Amino acid sequence: MDRSTPSENERRHRFALQMTMLIASLLGSVVPAIADVFTVREDDNNVVTIEARLAGEGQGSMALERRDGRIEIVPLGQVLKRQMSPGPEPLSTTEVLERLTERFGKDKFRGHADSTYVIGLVLSEPLPKQFDAKAAALLKKGAGFMKLVEKVFLEFVDDLKIDIVKPRYPLVLIIFETDDDFIRFTNEETGGRGLSAGNILGYYSGLTNHLVIRMSECHTFETPLHEAIHQQVYNRGVLQRLSPAPAWFNEGIATGFEGNGDRINAGPLKVNTRYSRAAMRARTVNWDEVVADDRAFRGDVLAGEAYAHAWSIHWFLATKYRKQYIEYLQLLSQKQTLQRDDRQTRTADFERIFGKPVGKLQSEFPQTLELAAKKQKVTLETPKPPGYLLTQANLAEVELTAGRVGNGAMQTEGRMRNISHLRPMSFHVTVETDSGTYAEWLLPNIAPLKQVPLPKQFADKRMQNAPGGPSQTFVVRVRAAVPDSDTAQQWQRGQLPVPVYRE
Repeated sequence: MDRSTPSENERRHRFALQMTMLIASLLGSVVPAIADVFTVREDDNNVVTIEARLAGEGQGSMALERRDGRIEIVPLGQVLKRQMSPGPEPLSTTEVLERLTERFGKDKFRGHADSTYVIGLVLSEPLPKQFDAKAAALLKKGAGFMKLVEKVFLEFVDDLKIDIVKPRYPLVLIIFETDDDFIRFTNEETGGRGLSAGNILGYYSGLTNHLVIRMSECHTFETPLHEAIHQQVYNRGVLQRLSPAPAWFNEGIATGFEGNGDRINAGPLKVNTRYSRAAMRARTVNWDEVVADDRAFRGDVLAGEAYAHAWSIHWFLATKYRKQYIEYLQLLSQKQTLQRDDRQTRTADFERIFGKPVGKLQSEFPQTLELAAKKQKVTLETPKPPGYLLTQANLAEVELTAGRVGNGAMQTEGRMRNISHLRPMSFHVTVETDSGTYAEWLLPNIAPLKQVPLPKQFADKRMQNAPGGPSQTFVVRVRAAVPDSDTAQQWQRGQLPVPVYRE
């Protein structure tokens, strides 16, 4: 059947279903999801039948929402037939756990279901039984954190009197024990599009509806908090998944929530010290660009300024233009899945509702920020001294100081903490300079959450492709492995990787 010319019966059926939903919503009852049965020709020419909810249609494709909440994008030309049908029941949390266990393997997956939430842990190696209790504790902690995010998010939308809905599907958080597995999975999921996987600490996928993070991020919970806000926004009807809602709004609302470990101590109406400072320093990207286009958020170089502006615009509008902000949010909530807006539409929508050019609003921001910072008694961060670096990567938190001594060589020392909640890990830590020299520490077996010193060393070993010359700057890189793995055993035999110089 041609999707553009529905039959009279189909129109009547759709009208009846819409009226059923309207009446039920007025009565406050629960409405089963509306779905259809689609006959689809797949890329390999196989013809399959799919029971799914039509989430949206546009750009020559249909967005079909499956029982587990993921969305499949199917070209219109491959949809052979569509029949109306009562919607399939969404998967239960137990069924979602079973599917995740099958996907990642029983020996390398641990899971926990708690009301609306499913928390999964993907292990790098099978976990010895003596660490099972730690894995279970981490999963329960993750579920508790997700409920806390839900609580503070609902308080925010309630304060703004925004209409929301209950999540249709279980909300999934997948935690990868090691960065290497996270990066591999991220590359597979994204196809290498957007920010490079090595620079991503976690993400929420509008296609799978899953939140995916590195276990390292469970130390501060900053990234899980940010991505969990995205998940709340898209599962409670604030925005529609895969709609043209601008990235600045999506990232702005998420950056507005600040955490302190597994606690959340600020919302989008509070001044964020880090983002406000970054926004005032930004010189490459401005508000006009991020309002009109999302490109700056997709590049490793410009994303930092784009995120700072996202926080700034969202905070400024929600604070000073509250009435217009709510009107604008209502407009965004009506944007449909697979709808597309061009630059002119985005800017016109924005300026029509807020009544001023984007650049004029940006010029008002510094004074408003300064007054709010004084009122909220926000103390700006004290810049760290030269030669100091705090890094968190690959289940390690590394704090280092470095400086040049009389002969020009760089000397460095510090400490490292294993931030794994599960088990001992082996670490290879390197300090790599801009001249291609490095220092290294092998820490073969560090207990969970234990801190150890990194004794003083000269960065005088030569990296591959080292250019030479005096050292001015340095970076810290961390490699991690389970102590009895092949990689860790090679390290202990002295077979340490030699860093490759990167310009």
